[in-house]
Amino acid sequence: MGFVQGVNRGQISLLSLEDMVDEKSMVRVIDRFVEVQDLAALGFEKTEPAWTGRPAYAPKALTKLYVYGYENGIRSSRKLERESRRNVEAMWLVEGVTPDYKTIAEFRKNNLRPLQKLFREFVKLCKAWDLIGGELLAQDGTKMKASNNKKMNFSRKKLDARLARLDEQIAQYFSDIEQNDNAETEAEVPAELTQLLERKELYEAYQKQLEESGENELSVVDPDARLMGNNRGGVEMAYNVQSAVDGKHDIVVAYDVSMNPSDQHQLGPMVKRVQRALKIKRFTVLADKGYYNGKDLRQVKRYKVTAIVARQKPSDSKELAEEFRSEKFIYHAESDTYTCPAGQSLSSRNKKTSKRRNFTNKAACASCPNKSKCIGGNAEHRTVTRNQYGAYFDEVDRRLAENQALYKRRQQMVEHPFGTIKRTMNGGYFLLRTRRKVRVEVALLFLGYNLKRAVKVLGFEGIMARLDAISSSCQSISAYILSKAKQKPREMGLLLGLCLIFNVVL
Repeated sequence: MGFVQGVNRGQISLLSLEDMVDEKSMVRVIDRFVEVQDLAALGFEKTEPAWTGRPAYAPKALTKLYVYGYENGIRSSRKLERESRRNVEAMWLVEGVTPDYKTIAEFRKNNLRPLQKLFREFVKLCKAWDLIGGELLAQDGTKMKASNNKKMNFSRKKLDARLARLDEQIAQYFSDIEQNDNAETEAEVPAELTQLLERKELYEAYQKQLEESGENELSVVDPDARLMGNNRGGVEMAYNVQSAVDGKHDIVVAYDVSMNPSDQHQLGPMVKRVQRALKIKRFTVLADKGYYNGKDLRQVKRYKVTAIVARQKPSDSKELAEEFRSEKFIYHAESDTYTCPAGQSLSSRNKKTSKRRNFTNKAACASCPNKSKCIGGNAEHRTVTRNQYGAYFDEVDRRLAENQALYKRRQQMVEHPFGTIKRTMNGGYFLLRTRRKVRVEVALLFLGYNLKRAVKVLGFEGIMARLDAISSSCQSISAYILSKAKQKPREMGLLLGLCLIFNVVL
């Protein structure tokens, strides 16, 4: 029967780029989304062509290329250049222009903040389309590899050890040179010794930098990257990427990039970002035990946000029996006492205003039959410690116990975006360096994810219809303003003000 025959490569074909792109391709959504944005209002550079010099590439074309690239896991400027020459969708998106990699890279470098604003603009659209509920949100963080090798990261301890080893090697070389002098033999200073002396000078400069900055570690390539533990049990140079995901359709509404390996002190700032992004005050936030911090819980309560956070396990001795661990001791606010699992009452001599208070009952512990199970080490009695944030911990612990089913949704909501970005979108590492630039990559990755989610929820026709409605609305407002301006030229100033309000470009 034979095979399906291909087309002769030399045959002329009357196909356009439009014919070669699928009618429901994601690239059409990206194209329409960028088209309805006012790039000048967002702060993009060179949105108006210059009267002199060589013509520049249109900012909208380069913006579309970046959004498309990050959504499809193509982030390098050199790879984006290749895609613009061979990828039919990319060629359709940028209308056949072929910028080189340097032009593409410079565009991202010169528009760091405007590219981040694109993410916020799409969040606003999702809120207007009722894709965001604003009632239940989940927060989590993940480590993403920085563009900095572990070998180029130095701590004080690491530098001290390396300098000590260098001193030994240098001393050995000088000893060998002295022996040669005593033996009256001529010997040149080895090149290895020169290299060791140069390396010592470099490490001493690193030590001086650490002393001046007060930091505990120094990264040579990316100064903002930090050594962090990963989920494989090892450590790597990374950033701690924070995200807040809405519970209605798993849309990412806010993000941050932290240099702190821990999630401590991240809950409060992220809650504030969500309030600003969605223009809301009251909602419920879910977070794992990494966010179980008294200062953060107090801050969240002051923001009038309900927090459901998993409790951290106390650092009890392994010798203690399960039924006598710290979480089994019940605090009573009315009497300011603790009740132990054996039913005895523990009180404190510290003032209630103290930052740290110890609760004990020495007499009860002395005669308690469970003493060996409850008291570890060489202690003679059990001590329960309560800090100044104890009331906030108690409140969150009660809320978690009452909302176990709701808390179980946290993992489904907030870890799905990270998995999609790392695996599907090739976003488990960063190409750019410094926290300021890394934020741009995170914004574009989350924008790509949100576009996928919106298309999944609304369907291709649904999201295109909404974007078309925005475009038609802008055109109608623009036409109305132009007609009024021709009738009453003196009121042009007011009309220009309306243009700014509605983000309309005449």
